[in-house]
Amino acid sequence: MTQSPTKTPIIVTVTSGKGGVGKTFVTVNLAATLASQGRKVLVVDCDLGLANVDIMLGIHPRLTLKDILFGEALPEDVIIPVKGGFDLLPACSGVREMAQLLFEKIQIVKTVVLSREDYDFILLDTGAGIAETVMQFNLLAPRNIVVLNRELTSITDAYAMMKVLHQIFGRDTFSLIANSVADDREGDKIFHHVDGICQRFLGFSLDYLGPVCRDEAVPRSILRQEPLVLADPGSRAALCFGRIARAVSRGEHSLPRAQAAPGPEGTARGTLH
Repeated sequence: MTQSPTKTPIIVTVTSGKGGVGKTFVTVNLAATLASQGRKVLVVDCDLGLANVDIMLGIHPRLTLKDILFGEALPEDVIIPVKGGFDLLPACSGVREMAQLLFEKIQIVKTVVLSREDYDFILLDTGAGIAETVMQFNLLAPRNIVVLNRELTSITDAYAMMKVLHQIFGRDTFSLIANSVADDREGDKIFHHVDGICQRFLGFSLDYLGPVCRDEAVPRSILRQEPLVLADPGSRAALCFGRIARAVSRGEHSLPRAQAAPGPEGTARGTLH
């Protein structure tokens, strides 16, 4: 597999303002597509209390992030190769300690992410909304990909999340993916609507990575627990991921790469309540 000359990865979050918009589906298929294009990719399941990347892939990890945070496991013990050609650092679901991590434990997760220097891309599949853990992982990544769909609540919650990241932390660079849209035209309409609101009220423009068009192959691949781009590579939605991955790669050399995790002055603690 071809690797970039530098061993310092680009960290990207795949995030959303609202749950249920297909964020994890996008993460898995973007990772598989980047891998097929010769990139070495790590996916970190950062939805720490309700992790489901493993479910999306039909695997049952022996170890998870919990074993690093509350046990003696090393990242090398937990990271596993998965179908799709990328590696996964899995989390767990339904564990109270993981859903309510103390700030110090969040910092450990961030340090683990920053220690993975042998990848081209690290994709962080975050939880939805503006909880502190979601903000922390979005601040760690130089690039935030926001997934939304045509639902009004998805659009308003995506805007609210970007507004918080901008007004409190100064973040003004976001990329959008319009998921489950009828066609390119509907995706463009959603993007221009949100972009116009951000320009008017926040003072910055958004980057559009493209749409993922509605496709009967999508629910089939989810039921089969296999990345769509592997299960049906010629499908309409799979071709969308090819375009999105190329757009992500085009911006690779202009993006800042991994750096030290921010200290307390760069945290969301005490500001979102």
